[in-house]
Amino acid sequence: MQAYVDGKTVAFEEIYRRVSPSLFAFLLRLTRDRPRAEDLLQVTFVKVHRARSSYLLGAPLLPWLLAIARRTFLDERRMTKSRYEDLSRDGKMPEQSEPPDAVNDEVSDVLARALDDLPDNYREAIQLTKITGLSLSEAADVLDTTPTAVKLRVHRGYNMMRDKIEVLRRLRT
Repeated sequence: MQAYVDGKTVAFEEIYRRVSPSLFAFLLRLTRDRPRAEDLLQVTFVKVHRARSSYLLGAPLLPWLLAIARRTFLDERRMTKSRYEDLSRDGKMPEQSEPPDAVNDEVSDVLARALDDLPDNYREAIQLTKITGLSLSEAADVLDTTPTAVKLRVHRGYNMMRDKIEVLRRLRT
C-alpha cells in the first residue's frame, strides 16, 4: 500500500490481486447477490483509489478496505431504499421451499437463516469476526466502534441465533 500511496500504479494491481477475493466474499455475504457484489467491489476500489492518501501507513490494510466496502454497501442500500427478498436455491420464496435432503444442508440453511434474521450490527460483527476471521480490534475498525462493543454484539447475536434455531427446531418437530 505504501508503494501505491507513493504513486506506483503497479502496486494497485498487486493489492487488487491479493485482497479482491476477500472483499468480494465479504460483499457477497452482505448482498447475497453475485452481480451486485461485483458492482460494489468495483465501486469499493474506486473509493480506495480516491482515498489512498488517507491510508495510515503501517496500519493493517484489510480492515481499512473492509470498512470502505461496508460503507459502499450501506451507501448503495440507502440509495436504493429497496427491500430485497431472498429466494431459495430453487427460486421459491423461503416459506414455500422444501426442506433439503441432506442433514448438513439443513443445518447450514438453518444457520444461514438465523444469521440473516439478525439485526445488521449483530450480523456484521459475527461475519467479520467468525467468518472473515478479523480480530475484535480489526472488526471494531471496520464497524467504527470499540472491540468491547464488537464482542458484545457477537455474544448477543449468538444468543439471538440460538433462540431462532430453537424456534425453528420446534417448528420442524
